[in-house]
Amino acid sequence: MKKFFWIILFLFAAGCVACTHTGGLSKPASYSFTIDIPEGWRKIDNNRYLFVTKESPFLQYIMVQNRPIGRSFRNTKKKIQKEMLPEEAAQIIIDELISDQNLVNLRILDNTPATIKNYEGFKILYTYSDSEGQTYKTLYYGFIKEDTFFNLRFTAEGRIYFQRDIGVFRSILNSFQIIKADAA
Repeated sequence: MKKFFWIILFLFAAGCVACTHTGGLSKPASYSFTIDIPEGWRKIDNNRYLFVTKESPFLQYIMVQNRPIGRSFRNTKKKIQKEMLPEEAAQIIIDELISDQNLVNLRILDNTPATIKNYEGFKILYTYSDSEGQTYKTLYYGFIKEDTFFNLRFTAEGRIYFQRDIGVFRSILNSFQIIKADAA
């Protein structure tokens, strides 16, 4: 858990330097994205994902990512493939979550189909605790577009921040636009 803490702390500090920018752009696949970041929220964009937080990543954060199809996930080494159905992709994400030893007491509350910007995908709602006993709630959306797997997720401390900031996540989700990476 200490390693995870230092990684998050480093990302947060790096984000404070980059927080003067608005919107987000990430370039690891053929398709990229933009989002509208609300005033008062800071971003960290490291070209692998976009990370947005208001007070602290230990209280709430939004992560938007575009992964090339076929890149192995860290814990399971499984890969999402172009021809997968949304429910198959969702199961790979759930398997990855289950295999993540940093997520204590993981509970999948919902796993349903979802449409994100006219793309058929999935929505997973889950809770977990960290090694310190803090409980978090995550709403995770994912879908495949050709050679790119897009995911948008909102994680927040479960008692207060999830309910308070879920509207911000929904506005970011609604502002999400796919662009051709070459056009960036």
